[in-house]
Amino acid sequence: MMRSSHLSLKIFLLLIVYVTYLGCLSVHAEEGSCANPGSDTEGTCADVDGDDFDDKPSRRRMDGPIFATFENLSPYRADIHFDDGRFGNFVSTLEANGGEARLTTYRGHSFFITRHGVREALVDPATDGQYFFRIPEDFEGKDDEEGPHFTLPAEASPSKTKCKDRYP
Repeated sequence: MMRSSHLSLKIFLLLIVYVTYLGCLSVHAEEGSCANPGSDTEGTCADVDGDDFDDKPSRRRMDGPIFATFENLSPYRADIHFDDGRFGNFVSTLEANGGEARLTTYRGHSFFITRHGVREALVDPATDGQYFFRIPEDFEGKDDEEGPHFTLPAEASPSKTKCKDRYP
């Protein structure tokens, strides 16, 4: 009995190592890395036409992470939440009156802003609409460059409407 359970545990652990290894291979294949083995410098990649990828946007650049900057000009300390379509996931806090945060994100991601700690939406007082920030799907910046800059304006404030939902 004891021997059988040890064998099952060993097989299970080997399976985990194998699946992890396959996962690493797929990540490197997705990245389309052009690094030369044993070198710190990038090699060259050519598409089927023999053209260099450097002079036109590649799929890797359009799918890779980008850096987005969020700035809070309002007098309220604010929280940034990733919009997951439900209640959101807390990402970072912005200090009041000029606080900034730089996030690594991807094209198509959306964020919403709430007052710090209470998840009460900060809205545009003219429309009572909550502030949402979206990274455009067609954002053309390179992965290693600065991405979009989003600003929560100075007039952003909690809604004056009674019983307004705190979640988007």
